[in-house]
Amino acid sequence: MAVINKLVDKISEYIRLKGEKIKLDIIAQVSRLLAHFVAFLTIALVGLFLLIFLSLALAAYLNYALDSPHYGYLIVGGVYLIGLIGILLLLRTNKLQNWLETLFVNLSESLEEENVDEEI
Repeated sequence: MAVINKLVDKISEYIRLKGEKIKLDIIAQVSRLLAHFVAFLTIALVGLFLLIFLSLALAAYLNYALDSPHYGYLIVGGVYLIGLIGILLLLRTNKLQNWLETLFVNLSESLEEENVDEEI
């Protein structure tokens, strides 16, 4: 009878430890995903500021070159409008969504491969 009790205790301890390991693995994956998200968000924010300042500089240069106080801003705005229309057309045909889905699937697969490499 004592052997059966020890076996039950060992099995319950194993199940408890397995549950804790799964919980820690999930926390590690979520932490890694959040770290990637924060890094991407930081890069995107810095890139946005860079784009704004470079656009203003280009518009000011075009104003100087065209000897006009506002044609440069209109030209840069027109370029952004054409880019926006292109993005909207890509969204309408689902090409951009398919590309983003593929990108996220590849990212998640690379994260899983990192987990397997760390466990080995």
